[in-house]
Amino acid sequence: MAAGLDIRRARRALLAAAVCLLPSAAPAPAHAHKLKLLPLSREAAESVRLCHPAAPDRVRPTVKNVRAARRITARASTTSFRTADGVSIPVAVSTAYTPDPAVEQGYVTFLGGLVHGSELGKLSVYLATPGQIENDFCGEGALACYVGDEERMYVPGVSEHSDPPVQFLIAHEYGHHIELNRSNAPWSAYDQGAKRWATYENVCALERRHKVKTNYYDDPSEAFAESYADMQFPGVDFIYTDLLAPDKGAFNAIRSDVLSPWSGPQSTTLHGSFGSSGTSTRSFKLPTPLDGTASFALSAPAGASYRLRVLAGARAQKHRALRSAAGTGYTICGTRSATVQVTRVSGSGPFSVTASVP
Repeated sequence: MAAGLDIRRARRALLAAAVCLLPSAAPAPAHAHKLKLLPLSREAAESVRLCHPAAPDRVRPTVKNVRAARRITARASTTSFRTADGVSIPVAVSTAYTPDPAVEQGYVTFLGGLVHGSELGKLSVYLATPGQIENDFCGEGALACYVGDEERMYVPGVSEHSDPPVQFLIAHEYGHHIELNRSNAPWSAYDQGAKRWATYENVCALERRHKVKTNYYDDPSEAFAESYADMQFPGVDFIYTDLLAPDKGAFNAIRSDVLSPWSGPQSTTLHGSFGSSGTSTRSFKLPTPLDGTASFALSAPAGASYRLRVLAGARAQKHRALRSAAGTGYTICGTRSATVQVTRVSGSGPFSVTASVP
């Protein structure tokens, strides 16, 4: 990443540190009474716009401390609540808090108001203390986390001064839940973001040039989750790499990824024919709207010899052969069209090319 981008990010971080002086909730002393669960703040949207400090989270296959987490969660109070559209979500509350069904329902109501698909019904929530989040569930410095093997988010209960607002943490972790439940084949949506967003943000090409996925703030998975959260809170400063900063097109791509999940390549068949003389090459231009793996199969008449070549690029002078993937397909990475060429070596007659593109 260019040094200028790092400087701008450092300035933003310093400004956030200067403005956001109120601490996040601290774990209660062992001798203290149980903490009271407070309702989610109604001013969260304005709060996160005014003050959006770095909010590190974790995406983990399992919790940090499996044994301690198992002991803590076994004693938790768990109740399922329904969203406005009827989705049931179990909410577990740490024994450090006094359960409050009205507050817990507020968490579920907020989740139901996020842009979501059927994956919402696979989610569970654990309300933990900040100390438990760092020490037992998520890891050092984390304010929240999403654990893929459990499809559960671990988020803090609301304190008197929660910066950033817990709603923003919830929205970010839900972005990771979406990634887990989407396909970006041949890549992992959990690592690179959902298909349409990753294509729009050119993640494949950026990774090839080693411009992203070099640290936490350059991670496409984090950028997708943050962009998803930013979509719910318009006007929020983006704290990850500027190379993946969202705009209207990115938000539209995320919305499509959530509401109309990519289900796999689409097939089309191209037809043509060669006489025994004359034209020896036929070309077809094919749109490739999404990055991923494409495959092409040529069917020629018996006894004829035809050759297939696939090129990428919008203009002929920029055509290049697509990179083969495992010898059976071609990787589409940053090019939005392909040219399929069929050349007659010998023989004549009709042919067809079955093309499968993301």
